[in-house]
Amino acid sequence: METEFKYNLTDTSIFDQIVENAEINKMGLEAVETISMHATYFDTPDMDFRRKGIAYRIRQEDERYTATIKWDVNVSEGLHRREEFNLVVNDERFAENPDIKLFISSDAYDVLYEAAGEKKLIKTIDMDYERKQIKVDTGKSISCISLDTGFIHHYDGHSVPICELEIEWYYGDEADFMALAELIRNKYSLETEDRSKLQRAYH
Repeated sequence: METEFKYNLTDTSIFDQIVENAEINKMGLEAVETISMHATYFDTPDMDFRRKGIAYRIRQEDERYTATIKWDVNVSEGLHRREEFNLVVNDERFAENPDIKLFISSDAYDVLYEAAGEKKLIKTIDMDYERKQIKVDTGKSISCISLDTGFIHHYDGHSVPICELEIEWYYGDEADFMALAELIRNKYSLETEDRSKLQRAYH
């Protein structure tokens, strides 16, 4: 299960302000990490996954490839909860021609098969963005604050900019995570985002 808040940004310096915030620094911060991201989303020619609210993604994070399935999405006031399954892909060629069999030993396979059977998958969306992230330990919960900036590229030719802040709960006390997110949202007057990057690509 993935649990995170999403916020639209117009000023990327807010991330730096959060990192430098004295109150947050008391909680315990790791060093800021910068990761180059390239993500490709796949669907059937009939867009079966999109209709069922499923995302099938292959993402390159620096030199590592990860295949991810997300489904059963629930969103309210910027809080995104969804089932998620990840697998590291050692063969980068799989990222060019994936199928659902990679997930055959997981619940994600049943979700994919019910939605689309064994239909061929095609590329639908590409995303290129930089992620700056920092892990926060409050003593009760561990979470990650990240800034994503870049572009979503649709295969019909149009592009959509990415500029968003995410606060993701890793583990620990969920109420404590919620309090941290509320503290940051209120202090910096953040605008919540109920759409995922993939959903924004289609609107």
